[in-house]
Amino acid sequence: MDVNWLYSWPLWQAGIAFLVLLLLAAEIGFTLGARGHNLASGDAKKTLRGDVTLGSMLALLGLLLAFTYAFSLGRADMRKQAIVQEANAIGTAFLRADFVAQPERSELRHALLEYARTRLVRDELIGEAQQVAVQRSLEAQSRLWPATEQALREDVPGPLQALLVQAINEVLDAHAVRISAVNDRIPGAVLALLLLVAGASLALAAHNVGLNGSISRWRMATFAAILAALMLVIVDFD
Repeated sequence: MDVNWLYSWPLWQAGIAFLVLLLLAAEIGFTLGARGHNLASGDAKKTLRGDVTLGSMLALLGLLLAFTYAFSLGRADMRKQAIVQEANAIGTAFLRADFVAQPERSELRHALLEYARTRLVRDELIGEAQQVAVQRSLEAQSRLWPATEQALREDVPGPLQALLVQAINEVLDAHAVRISAVNDRIPGAVLALLLLVAGASLALAAHNVGLNGSISRWRMATFAAILAALMLVIVDFD
């Protein structure tokens, strides 16, 4: 399930959408519960079964929130590490270009600089914009190895050649690591399941209180707002 459309929204819009859906689920649950108020008001067993079901649903919701939060936080850390790793690799290669004589040194450094500029992403890129940015990086990356080969045609000692080649290889490898980290997101089915369980839990809680004929809307709205905020943090990390 593709959820790129969700990540293209401003964060506040996603938060409002989550809150509205959860409040709507609670309202539907309360309406259904209120309709059965006369039949269920004296049935203690039905209320007990509803409480057991609600407890199970809330426990499931807690597990889903915990695992999804941990997953998104871990992937956010991986993306940060990938950026640092790539920056260090480019910096090391730029410094080791000093081992090469002119004019090959300037050509290799220029190729590295142009490539580094394509790796500076100031805004979140989704879908086609991401593909365009990656293609621009690949075009700049394709000039690194020819520049390295040209630099090593001069009389460069073997150990220095090995150091330079290793540095350039790490730059090329860091590209794949970062792309993999960027695209490693929470599956859309998991986000949909999380929203479904959260909505069902709120609906069931509202249904239970609806059987009693009354509801504290501000308490239910507070619970819905907290759930929406947690889900928004998960999406923000992702």
